[in-house]
Amino acid sequence: MPNMIEAIDVDKSFLSGEDTVEALRGVSFTVPEKTCTFIVGPSGSGKSTLLYLLGALDRPTSGTIRIADEDVTAMNESQQDVYRRNKVGFVYQSFNLISNLSCLDNVLLPYIPSGVTSELRDKAVELLKQVGVGNRLKHKPSQLSGGQQQRVAIARALVKDPVVILADEPTGNLDRSGGDAIVQLLRSRESTLLVVTHDRRFITPDDRVLEIEDGLLKTNC
Repeated sequence: MPNMIEAIDVDKSFLSGEDTVEALRGVSFTVPEKTCTFIVGPSGSGKSTLLYLLGALDRPTSGTIRIADEDVTAMNESQQDVYRRNKVGFVYQSFNLISNLSCLDNVLLPYIPSGVTSELRDKAVELLKQVGVGNRLKHKPSQLSGGQQQRVAIARALVKDPVVILADEPTGNLDRSGGDAIVQLLRSRESTLLVVTHDRRFITPDDRVLEIEDGLLKTNC
């Protein structure tokens, strides 16, 4: 099976006051296309940092990341914008919803600058129904619970049919049954799925696991 993602000797460090924090150290791995990979490890181990690098939301200090045969680390900012818009569905842990937009418009946000077709609007409505907030289309984020906001953020990530889905704790604000349904929905897509999670009950024997501790890749299986 071809690889969708290849990371080679990825380092990420940053300054915290006068100290240098090494968030990731020499991380290398591959992810085959259309597979599900869970990224696990203690809080502060570098899991979310890795997800942001894969989504071209940050740059590594050194190393190479290739996704769909493109060197993400060599892209300029405009190329990264196109990559994120067209190929990546990112589910943020903090949701990142726009406060003055409705649920429906938040889902359609990536397409608003270029225009929203009726077909795309229908697709967004159907996705909001699938994630369980079809009765909240016109609600603003402030009118939603944390779990409902998370569901809107997931629908926004899926509406573009991304090549890669990067999900940072996508079930963190959901109860068990809601979390199970969302993971099943993410798995059902024709995408390569990477999920940062503290909840290992979603991991099956067929899934791949990247375990990170203190910025080091502890296991890759």
